[in-house]
Amino acid sequence: MRNMLRKGSAILLTLTAAIMPFQAALGQSRLDKGPFAPAEMIPERPALCHEIEDVIRNVPTPSGLDRIDFSAVGALSLVHFEGVLAYMGVCNEPDAKVLCVTYSTNDLNVGDTVIVTGSYRKMAANFVILDPCLTSRPEP
Repeated sequence: MRNMLRKGSAILLTLTAAIMPFQAALGQSRLDKGPFAPAEMIPERPALCHEIEDVIRNVPTPSGLDRIDFSAVGALSLVHFEGVLAYMGVCNEPDAKVLCVTYSTNDLNVGDTVIVTGSYRKMAANFVILDPCLTSRPEP
């Protein structure tokens, strides 16, 4: 039992050490209520469409197996299903665009307001892909 606890503690310390550089690079902790979070954690607050370009300006795309999650809220500008993957676009120009790659459209339509949350990858100064990604309707 002790060996299992030691191994578990070692894994937890390793994961914490892997996440800390991204939190430092983002200049945030879980207390700042921002749109970024360590992998598999829900960001405290999604970015609004008009905020995204500023929020992602100095945040690099993680490399290798590293991952950070990002969340945004806005009106769907694209809903496309290819039989296996669904592509959900949030926000329109002049704001930055976010493309959520997921597995279902969940009966959402262009114009519906959604929250998208997923693995962050910056493609351009005004374009982010979240893959994999989840969509949800904001709570009233």
